Amino acid sequence: MNRGNQVFQFRPAWDLSVYFDGACPLCMREVNYYRRHDNSGHIRWVDIAAPDFDAVEEGLDPKRVHEVMHVKNYRGRVYTELDAFLAIWRVLPRQRKWRFLKIIVRTPGIYWLLTKLYRLFARNRYRLTGRCRNGDCTITPHQPA
Repeated sequence: MNRGNQVFQFRPAWDLSVYFDGACPLCMREVNYYRRHDNSGHIRWVDIAAPDFDAVEEGLDPKRVHEVMHVKNYRGRVYTELDAFLAIWRVLPRQRKWRFLKIIVRTPGIYWLLTKLYRLFARNRYRLTGRCRNGDCTITPHQPA
């Protein structure tokens, strides 16, 4: 809505959409941990492994969303990889552990190392979680039903 020079953007009930691989047991463990702490419902949880998930409809690259963690804020800004986790920690209830983790992760050398480790995990999560098919561990997006 536009009034003069002011533009009003209606804010949805959630601050973030978190796109996660619901078929990944390790990913689900992490997501369930965050869900337990999201008492105010600030996060919309979107399972990219669900048959009706459509990355294009969500404004995301269908291949990339299956390769790394994605988070989108209510204004449409997309965070990936380690920045996605930082975005989640920002909206969870204020606790010492989140502040501590943000400080540690943002340390330049630590951020670089954790980014490399995250990419290694993301690239190999099918192999690590026993989801390879006939020796093929390629992560491929599915088409929505």
